[in-house]
Amino acid sequence: MHNKLSIGEMAKLRKVTVETLRHYDKIGLLKPYYVDPNTGYRYYSTYQYEILTPKAIMHG
Repeated sequence: MHNKLSIGEMAKLRKVTVETLRHYDKIGLLKPYYVDPNTGYRYYSTYQYEILTPKAIMHG
């Protein structure tokens, strides 16, 4: 899988917490691109990085 960001990388780049990203996943606002079936670890695509902006979330 290319062009992926771990949940920690995504959180750091977008200045949100990992907990916030988990919450977004739980409520269906921003689902991870891929979830590792063995570990449950969440990965986000670079496209999702581009769309995860405060304005986009507010209008989500």
